[in-house]
Amino acid sequence: MPAREPPHTHGSRGDLQFRPPGPGPPQPGAPRARPRKIVFEDELPSRALPCTQKPVESIPGEHVPRPHPVPDYELKYPPVSSERERSCYAAVFRDQYSEFLELQQELRSAQAKLQQLEALLTSLPPPQSQKEAQVAARVWREFEKKRTDPGFLDKQARCCYLKGKLRHLKAQIQKFDSRGDSEGSVYF
Repeated sequence: MPAREPPHTHGSRGDLQFRPPGPGPPQPGAPRARPRKIVFEDELPSRALPCTQKPVESIPGEHVPRPHPVPDYELKYPPVSSERERSCYAAVFRDQYSEFLELQQELRSAQAKLQQLEALLTSLPPPQSQKEAQVAARVWREFEKKRTDPGFLDKQARCCYLKGKLRHLKAQIQKFDSRGDSEGSVYF
């Protein structure tokens, strides 16, 4: 049985629902490339079984909730209100996405090396002499120094910030696109 294609609705803004946050619509006569969808790992549905979820516990009476600071990008990038603003948001997304990918790759590489080193250090046999114990202690200190290096921690924080900002920009663009598609549609 042939697969059915979903109905295609045309609104006042045309085919924007399938358009990624990038340059304008495709040119007539040009072959349509399938847009790449950017999805972060933690946006994927979780695979936890419903029976393995922890029960919700009550909040203790002495608990005082702390205010959560609003990230600056949520204030700087409010909901998109025009095509021009959408293209600006998309340009910021493209620019910062490349930085995010570079940082993420660098951090993954560094974390993999740290994990290998930690596995190697934990697999060492117990020291047989005082000198071996001193060498092992010095190696562990160097390992901890590298793991808590301020430059490394700053890169981790920047990567986390960029991920939140990109997710916010993506959501704002998608909200605008879906709002625009429904404005010109007529339902019976």
